[in-house]
Amino acid sequence: MTTSVTNITNTSNPTPATTTATNNGQISKDEFLQLLTYQLKSQDPLQPYNNEEFAAQLAQFSQLEQLTNISSLIQQEVASNQSMTQTIANSALPGLLGKNAKAISNNIFFGGTDNVALGYNLTSAAGKANIVIKDSSGTVVRTMTLSGQDLTSGDHDLTWDGKDNNGKVMPSGKYTFTVNATDGQGAAMTPTCYTSGKIQGVKFKSDGTVLVINGMEVPLQDVEDITL
Repeated sequence: MTTSVTNITNTSNPTPATTTATNNGQISKDEFLQLLTYQLKSQDPLQPYNNEEFAAQLAQFSQLEQLTNISSLIQQEVASNQSMTQTIANSALPGLLGKNAKAISNNIFFGGTDNVALGYNLTSAAGKANIVIKDSSGTVVRTMTLSGQDLTSGDHDLTWDGKDNNGKVMPSGKYTFTVNATDGQGAAMTPTCYTSGKIQGVKFKSDGTVLVINGMEVPLQDVEDITL
């Protein structure tokens, strides 16, 4: 925290007092105290420093000191609360293992045999829509056209059998999917993709906590719903 000091003069040698100031006349708490000490040491005994102005500067310094201490205490309290909250949350997360979770993500994992759950949300009814599934290299492997109830507004849960457009079973690995949709007037829509499944693990990483859902790591903040 910084404060301003004005009207500080020294008839015997004004240069040191001037060089103590930083940009725009703003000085730090320590510099302020050093400046006051210098004033007392260098004042003319025959013309002592104005007591009222000196007292006002001391009061300003005292207020600065108190505000600095309060700010430091608040920062320490915030850091302590954040650490405690994170510790409590982390200790409770292992209890989520085996429960079903729904998270905002377009990443999916195909294990080679079981169907893969896909989910999306439409804020309003769509006129046309399809799901495009890509492998890890970005190559389209399957396109599924949506119709009927799959075009209505709300959440929709579908499955992918792991096959490409030719009916060939794809190798196990990571895939992504997108939902392309237009409304009744042909205007593009932006559906929200999500994945769902059992929570298989919890990992505490340097950049945050992630849940392992169907073989995919999902940031905890992207989880929307957890059920039995």
